[in-house]
Amino acid sequence: MKNILNVVNKYQFVIYSFVLSFAVLLFTSKNSWLYPLNDWVDANAFFTVGKGMMNGVVPYRDLFEQKGILLYLIYGLGYLISNKTFHGVFVIEVLFFTLFLYYLYKIVKLFLDKKYSYIILPIVAFFITTSFSFTHGGACEEFCLPFFAITLYYFLRHFKEKQVDNKELIVNGFLAGCVLLIKYTLLGFWFAFMMFIFFDLVRKKDYKKAITSCLWFLLGMSLPLLVALAYCLCTHSLKDFIECYFTINMTAYNETELPIFEKIISIYVGTIKSLVNNGLLIFFSIVLLPLFVSNLKIDKYVKFTLVGIALITALGLFWGMHFYRYYMIPMFIFIIIAMISICVYYKKHLDKVIKGKYSYLVNGGLLIFMVGMCYLNANYKDMILMDKMEMFQYKYAEYIENYDNPTLLNMGYLDAGLYTTTGIVPNTKFFEVQNIPYDKFPDNLDDMKYNIINKNVMFILYYTRKDLDYIKENDAYIFDNYELVATEEYLFEEDLYNAFLFQVK
Repeated sequence: MKNILNVVNKYQFVIYSFVLSFAVLLFTSKNSWLYPLNDWVDANAFFTVGKGMMNGVVPYRDLFEQKGILLYLIYGLGYLISNKTFHGVFVIEVLFFTLFLYYLYKIVKLFLDKKYSYIILPIVAFFITTSFSFTHGGACEEFCLPFFAITLYYFLRHFKEKQVDNKELIVNGFLAGCVLLIKYTLLGFWFAFMMFIFFDLVRKKDYKKAITSCLWFLLGMSLPLLVALAYCLCTHSLKDFIECYFTINMTAYNETELPIFEKIISIYVGTIKSLVNNGLLIFFSIVLLPLFVSNLKIDKYVKFTLVGIALITALGLFWGMHFYRYYMIPMFIFIIIAMISICVYYKKHLDKVIKGKYSYLVNGGLLIFMVGMCYLNANYKDMILMDKMEMFQYKYAEYIENYDNPTLLNMGYLDAGLYTTTGIVPNTKFFEVQNIPYDKFPDNLDDMKYNIINKNVMFILYYTRKDLDYIKENDAYIFDNYELVATEEYLFEEDLYNAFLFQVK
């Protein structure tokens, strides 16, 4: 018993971070066991490609999707745990969020007594998981949160305690490489991290260290890239990887280019609007970052760099001039600075609570209260414990499972979840409709049309906000070889969709 208590005491904040992560995500992430299905189209697309990887299908070459290969690996591991639900993804999601909270605790410890983490961590977890941007759970930005927290910790410790050594630079470079293989537009944070570390060493006239630090960082960054390169070479998919993940992403979505100054102003305005959508508390936590930073006992250079990192991160996130709600998640890392600053300012008053004889009751009460608030403010709490047969994804899956070796094609929109509930691995490269204009990338729809005309799939799910007349007018060729066998209306993100299921004649 004594040994168990010693272990619990030694790893108390790891255990606390895990319990907190599990508790808040149980209510706020649609991947959890309380939800019948994560019906977010992006999460289903990631899961479909991850499932394909685990079944010998090669991303980019055999399945066209546009996020990084490491994200598909994460979802693929989730598939191995649970192959027709997101419950396996939920396990991984909890572990990633645990790591995120644990490193927030380490950041808190740089400025305050570690007991302050019992106040700060539940509040930050609540802000993030109930935010407008968190949406459904399972976004690639969410899986990158621990990487942001780890690097922010080493950055702050560089100035508070000791310079980042070579091993730590390799670790942070490795994290940047992982982020590159999840979603490269998030890399602005690591660019700023290394840039300001470099300038700090230069201002200290340690020129050799400044140069070698960059080299160690790049060495770490190259490690996951080499693994990905080896995989692509072994599967003969390097060309597809480069074309799909980089070339098309960088060119197909570009609108009319604005002058640089006008573009920066547009990004600034769009960022402010996105922050407002997440509520005033999050808005002020990030917009007032210069004020919160000024309250911390750190060098003026560090205060400047923290604000600079936030600005560069925002530029990287929104440079493509798209402001999808989940894009804002990485900016939430700076909420920890606001929370620390507030606690520093009210430290004299808070110490009475933190170090008082009833502190455990207060901490436990706050934990329970914040978890309860997560339930009350979850984005889609109306789906908690919902009967899965209310969802067309399960109704259609029940019908499709009556046939041997069924194949499926998702038309009209992104992956609506029928691949997930049926367990089907797509037999066509273009298994969903990407948000790319036809004139910039006709391959997607042309390939789908070819497969339908040649009856290469048994079932078609046409998931769209349009009605059946629209399909008859624009995709009349479907009716030549397929018949409509089921129709359902489905409310998703406050929009009404039609889910038409076609079966080959």
